[in-house]
Amino acid sequence: MLTTTLKKDYTDKPHEHVPCPLCNANDDYVLARKGYPGIPVRNVICKGCGLIRVDPRMTQKGYEDFYQEDFFEYLNPYSRPAYVEEIEHTRDDDYLTPVKRTRLPLIRDYVKEGGRLLDVGAGFGQIPYLLQKEKNVTFVGLEPDPFSRKVAKEKIGVELTDMTVEDFLASNPGEFDFIYMDQVFEHLLTPLEILKGLAKILAPEGVMYIGVPGAYNPQIPMSVFYQLAHTYNYTPHTMALFAKKAGLKVVHLPDPEGYPLEVLLAHENSSYPDEDPSRLVAGSDWKDVVRRLKRKERLNAIRGFAKKIVTTLGGEKLNEKIRSTVDSTTGYQY
Repeated sequence: MLTTTLKKDYTDKPHEHVPCPLCNANDDYVLARKGYPGIPVRNVICKGCGLIRVDPRMTQKGYEDFYQEDFFEYLNPYSRPAYVEEIEHTRDDDYLTPVKRTRLPLIRDYVKEGGRLLDVGAGFGQIPYLLQKEKNVTFVGLEPDPFSRKVAKEKIGVELTDMTVEDFLASNPGEFDFIYMDQVFEHLLTPLEILKGLAKILAPEGVMYIGVPGAYNPQIPMSVFYQLAHTYNYTPHTMALFAKKAGLKVVHLPDPEGYPLEVLLAHENSSYPDEDPSRLVAGSDWKDVVRRLKRKERLNAIRGFAKKIVTTLGGEKLNEKIRSTVDSTTGYQY
């Protein structure tokens, strides 16, 4: 069970209205008024382009306080089995961790041998470790969380940098052949500005990977999907719009309905062929996105009702057994 130790709901912090960064429209549909773990978090979808965002949201200072005081206990990531498994088995060549099984096959052909890698939000350092070993890359791994940096160093010998992406971009870091950003883009307060900054340091034939939860086909409970920490949520369509505004293009989208949503980007004038445009339309109709998310909410409600029945008739042990079977199928830990 995904638990939280959130100390407060942060409603006492200054909040601000944030217009859509893609189209500046101010015509929104309210998707949710609460977010994990049941605290006030208003999520809206832009009727102009379909981008989902938290609005109003805390100011930058409020989010800085949240990440420093609460975030890593709020999600308690180190207790999740998938995280523990990856770290403990990363060095084992014969053990296929989730990153080795799903992520490396997707990105390895785009990673230049002996190239320069930037990992934004490197977590416990698995990607730098594996790509240094497999592709002989040099790397910079950005990870502001001291606990994650400590685990990366102690368990797999990876030294990560205590720096935010904003500060790093301001430090004139030079060019990178591959930029990796997994489960970070949805947390940014200024995603378009950050993406433009990353595009400036991406080599002319470099490639960028972005992975986000994905709003077109969520595979997690909606009570978890909407979060204080997730200031934006994306579909293939809105991700393609962000890329275009940053001077980039989508060169590979593994699955328009995949979860997580994963894209590989390159400069618009690079030699990489564009992804088939028909694969990037998912999410272009905001009403379709709303219908899909509302349907997911109804399914969650049915599942919750069934869980109560199972627990009543068969006890909590049977319920845990069923849930663990479902989790192993979806690959999501909560």
